[in-house]
Amino acid sequence: MQREEMPVNVLFVGGGPANLAGAIRLMDLITGHNEAIEAGSKQGEAIQEPTIALLEKGSGIGSHQLSGAVLDPLALDELIPDWRTRDDFPLERMVERDEMVFLTGTGAIKAPWVPAEMHNHGKPIISLGLFCKWLAGIAEAKGVMMLPSFSGVDLLWDGDAVRGVRTGDKGVGPDGQPLDNFEPGMDLTAPITILGEGTRGHLSRKLIERRGLDKGRNPMAYEVGCKEIIELPAGSVTQGFAIHGLGYPLDMQTFGGWFCYSMAGDKACIGLLVACDAKDPMMDCHHLLQKLKTHPYIRKLLAGGKVVKYGAKTVTIGGWGSVPQLYTDGAMLVGDSASFLNPFRIKGIHLSMKSGMLAAEAAFEALVRGEASAAVLKRYQDALDASWVRQEMEFSKNFHAGFEGGIISGMIKTGLAYFFGPGSTIKPFSADFEHMKTLKAYYASGAQIEEKLEYDGKYIVDKLTDVFLSGTTHDEHQPAHLKIADTEVCATTCKEQFGNPCTKFCPAQVYNMVPNDETGRLEMRVDFSNCVHCKTCDIRDPYQQITWVPPQAGGGPEYGQM
Repeated sequence: MQREEMPVNVLFVGGGPANLAGAIRLMDLITGHNEAIEAGSKQGEAIQEPTIALLEKGSGIGSHQLSGAVLDPLALDELIPDWRTRDDFPLERMVERDEMVFLTGTGAIKAPWVPAEMHNHGKPIISLGLFCKWLAGIAEAKGVMMLPSFSGVDLLWDGDAVRGVRTGDKGVGPDGQPLDNFEPGMDLTAPITILGEGTRGHLSRKLIERRGLDKGRNPMAYEVGCKEIIELPAGSVTQGFAIHGLGYPLDMQTFGGWFCYSMAGDKACIGLLVACDAKDPMMDCHHLLQKLKTHPYIRKLLAGGKVVKYGAKTVTIGGWGSVPQLYTDGAMLVGDSASFLNPFRIKGIHLSMKSGMLAAEAAFEALVRGEASAAVLKRYQDALDASWVRQEMEFSKNFHAGFEGGIISGMIKTGLAYFFGPGSTIKPFSADFEHMKTLKAYYASGAQIEEKLEYDGKYIVDKLTDVFLSGTTHDEHQPAHLKIADTEVCATTCKEQFGNPCTKFCPAQVYNMVPNDETGRLEMRVDFSNCVHCKTCDIRDPYQQITWVPPQAGGGPEYGQM
């Protein structure tokens, strides 16, 4: 097949905060380098007409971005020092009231003391989608080429060195055959490729596996989070608040928590995070979020509210022990694709941004030297190891492992680590899917199957209503991007042992067991058009039969203010 080839100097894959910060930093370095040479204050050759490109599978930059989010501005202060005085900065509110709350079945206990690391007073509450759109505007003004609606489906190789990315074909039918509007993907060739695709990145996984970059590291661990924006009656929101909580509706064996932040206008957002290593095979984050909203404390907080937007995604919580080797010949890993989130603080935007900025500095050196070998790109790893990123993340390196025995023991271990240090070693843990118990084993212990909720379509809403509110669309005349290796496992072993947990843990109702028209046997139906690209199925499936691959680009959620 004849494919168009487009050479660039540096290729960023993924339009999240890591790559956007990296692209801005790289353009600043190139501009400063060229100006210094032109002024005669620096020797060497200018980097003539550099082509720096950023690939994004969403319809626009920011359309697939989702986070809480209270931003720690540490990296932003370094990258764009005057952001506070810019009229176009997408600020929702500044945090004026900062609380931590533990919910019992009907009551709420406010924490009498909050660690300094969890203080958010004075920090900006943002929409990550709008924040990324703002960063993209700055990057584009500096000369970065933005390529939305293009998904990276394969890495290009020269031996064991990465030499760019192939984008996905468009106009392919459900049977995999070209349609009349078929367009072959193009080959974006680059001496330096920076992968920042978010959690469970498709190309990042391929790179890590082929080059063995996770050798000696813990597997990446995840939480799945569901978030809604609630529109409140006029005049309801008068201050910026950030409330983080534990307890109800989660049991004391399941790691997770919730948040509620005020937003611009009379809006607030509420979200629930649940660890993907939850033992309960029927764990359903969306259901638990709706249940959370029935609690008296939350009902009072969101009185009169109506859900106007929804989204779901996974976040990395493995911490420092899950960060792989960050470089290889021709490529580097940044952001959530490399597990840059502090699980103790549940914050990662600033860490992702700094990882992208440090990768950009290594890319700049490679451009100047005309060589992008692993030996040159190792500068990124060295710089990160010497930075505040490692200093922050090492403190919580055993946070996730500490909760394997439940919430009480986890909180005790966290308290001891906070006051006496986390120790010198990184404690091992196994992959999330290995922790799920069978129906018989879990419910024999006395656990109760979740009760049904009464949906009012306004404040308590079902999954399909929320999927509609996420703005998710996919062209259904394409191959399903959720690949099940053997659907017979779904109809037999998984159904019997685990009760088809994907029908529960998927926050978008993609997986449904429906009767076969001829036999009446329940079989798997994959409604991939509902998919919000969270990757929970790829992570949590107990048989590891499901693989998420990029759909034809431009589809998926439209998160906007999320």
